[in-house]
Amino acid sequence: MERQIQIDLETLRTIVPALERLESQWHNAQLSVAARARGYFTPDEEDRVRQLLLSYRNYRFALYEIIYRGYGYPQIPDPEGRLMVFLVAFGAALIVYAKSLKLIQAYEREPLVRKKLNEPEPRFELEPEVFEELLRSYSSPGNYRGLIKGVWFWRANRRGIQKLAATAPEDWKWLLALIRHEIPVVRRRLLHVLACRLRYDWRAFVTTVLRPVRTTRYSVRSQIAGACSHLRTTLHYEPALKGDVLTSLQPHLQPGDVLLIRAEQKLTSAILPGFWAHAALFVGKASDLEQLDLMGHPMVAKHRHVITQQDAGRGCVIEAISPRVQINSLETALYADHVAVLRPRLPTDALKASLIEAFHHVDKPYDFEFDFNVSTRIVCTELIYRSFHHRGPIEFVLIKRLGRYTLSGDDLMNQWLDSLNAPYPREHVAFDLVQLALKRDAGGVEFLEPPAAVVALQKIRSGWKPATQPEPQPATTQPMNP
Repeated sequence: MERQIQIDLETLRTIVPALERLESQWHNAQLSVAARARGYFTPDEEDRVRQLLLSYRNYRFALYEIIYRGYGYPQIPDPEGRLMVFLVAFGAALIVYAKSLKLIQAYEREPLVRKKLNEPEPRFELEPEVFEELLRSYSSPGNYRGLIKGVWFWRANRRGIQKLAATAPEDWKWLLALIRHEIPVVRRRLLHVLACRLRYDWRAFVTTVLRPVRTTRYSVRSQIAGACSHLRTTLHYEPALKGDVLTSLQPHLQPGDVLLIRAEQKLTSAILPGFWAHAALFVGKASDLEQLDLMGHPMVAKHRHVITQQDAGRGCVIEAISPRVQINSLETALYADHVAVLRPRLPTDALKASLIEAFHHVDKPYDFEFDFNVSTRIVCTELIYRSFHHRGPIEFVLIKRLGRYTLSGDDLMNQWLDSLNAPYPREHVAFDLVQLALKRDAGGVEFLEPPAAVVALQKIRSGWKPATQPEPQPATTQPMNP
């Protein structure tokens, strides 16, 4: 028992300054300020929040282990041993309480940050509703009553504590000073705990009442949208990007290329605004991933069988289509009529990181609400956004539509076109246009390369439909009559 007490005391003395450093990092990062001003978290900010939350959760778990080991202190027959076990566990409980209070005060009334802290993330081993569990534990009357009982025991054993303080080594004097500092906080916080509990119970009640409605609404929406995504306006659709076209296109592709795609006579293309209705990420063949030294990465290796199965000789893509993010063959993804190939201007290490990030999202459900602030569900352009944003010169700007921040295929293309005419140096352009294949009004496919491809994309941006309209001719100036 003496050895475990000393281990717990040393652990506690290590955790407290670590938590203070973590708290400083949390506030100095200004993540909530930037996200609130912008309206959403960027992927790198999300990762930073989760790293900090994971560290906090791990420290909290370590403190709980110390507390649980001290629960049986009243049954310890030796008075000195009983007091020492109590002091270590009580100190850990006070630290949990104090740090929970600071986190709650900072973010309970920050809906954007609170929602992000409650999102599950298997990659970081974060369970759902982490912040709500923290709030529930802090506002628990039973937990607060346990702290008050600890205060009473502290007062009832003041003589033994004074004796320990007079003869104890430095670690124990540090612990006693910490407890003396935190006890007044506990006594002053009863009303705050009760108010916090009322807010928590009210939110839990509202959530319980509304959850079935929201679940049903989302389920109906997803079923309708999922069914519509496969419907076409004709019973005899023939894609323009046939096998011979893909054979010509495939040698120009490299892992990491972004494919912007449009299929004519598809219901979603007809009802959704814009030209580029879908986006996918080309990851190549298994041999390409081997050459990049990625096939051994755990997130890639777990999908080796699917990559081999889907690859029909032309490579694979990762794409978010109903009902989930999946790995498909290039032929499946390009069962369409138009495709633009954008290549990210990234060094090899950054490109590999982007591909690994894309594999992290495989099997996540498709997001029929198009909410980029939620990372547990993914839409097609969000896969591109989360894989590449803030890598090298790549930076996307989300657009607010119907109360949500999103990025459509046209947004992605238009931001790239705008970057070509931006005042900053050419090396800051995020992508290179590799190929553009368009179905023409005559029925065939035309391959265009820069600069002709850029001109065609500008015309598409202005409303030209290459599959149904002849290419607009530049205006000519007629001589004036004298």
